[in-house]
Parts: sequence; structure tokens; C-alpha cells
Amino acid sequence: MKNEILRLEKSFFQLQYMNDVNWLNMTLHPDFKEFGKSGAMIHKSEVIESLMQCTRDRDITVYNYEFMQVDVNTFLVHYVTKESDMLYYRTSLWVKEECLRLVFHQASKINDTLYLREY
Repeated sequence: MKNEILRLEKSFFQLQYMNDVNWLNMTLHPDFKEFGKSGAMIHKSEVIESLMQCTRDRDITVYNYEFMQVDVNTFLVHYVTKESDMLYYRTSLWVKEECLRLVFHQASKINDTLYLREY
């Protein structure tokens, strides 16, 4: 499960998934919310609209990936991403229903230099 969720997280950086409205609707939970790196709270429809505007893969590297199973169907992940020269700490909450679905995501800017382990 740990690797499957990591694969799904990285899919949100790939154009083939970001531009696939069916995949986005299936993967994002109906109650999905994101507190993004912009500092704004956005909902599923706004995230889909934003991702559909992407025209290329996002050059993002994942570091310090941590996975925790909260209960039999709930999973929490934390990781750091590097995009250009910016670092962000990200947290996602996933639930397993008919498939894995992302319920919540948060990205916060990191000001300190960290020891990064790439995944």
C-alpha cells in the first residue's frame, strides 16, 4: 500500500493524469479539500480545473516519504517535494473505498534546509 500511494501521489505531477478528468474524478474523493502552497483552501472541482490547465509534466522530486496506516482503510502520508528551488512539506489522507481516493492534501513552504532522502 505504501508504494501504491506513493505512485498515486507522483501521478499528480504527470500530465497524462493531470489532464484525465475521469482519473481525477475517480482518485479525488467527492469531499476532497486541499490547503495548497498558495495558502488557499480549494475543493475538488477547483483542483480539477487547475490541473486540467497544465500543459506539461511538473518537475517535482519527492523526498522523506513517510507512510502510516491509520486504520484498515485509511492512510496518512507525509513527504517533502522540491520544485525548482522551493521545498514544500506535503501531507495527504487517503481512504480505500472501491479504490484508493485522496480526501485531503496540504502543502506548506519549508524555509529550513533539510536532509532529503529521494524516493
